[in-house]
Amino acid sequence: MSREGEGFLDYGSGRYKLVGRPGCADYSLHNGDMLEVCSQGRWMRVQVWSDGQRWQFVDENGRRIAFEPGGLCARLLS
Repeated sequence: MSREGEGFLDYGSGRYKLVGRPGCADYSLHNGDMLEVCSQGRWMRVQVWSDGQRWQFVDENGRRIAFEPGGLCARLLS
């Protein structure tokens, strides 16, 4: 899996976004996207899930993770 530029997790217009990546446009996260987020000084791999109304992140063990968007470093995995 490659990493696609480090940016910041943000929320706007009803979507989570990856913003501020050098040379890249803002990216609206989609259901099933994998990314790494730096929370409390450590990187963790999470997957984005949406049930059509709520967006959430789950870790590798399927546990829901709550993040406050805006300023968290994140990178998209492909």
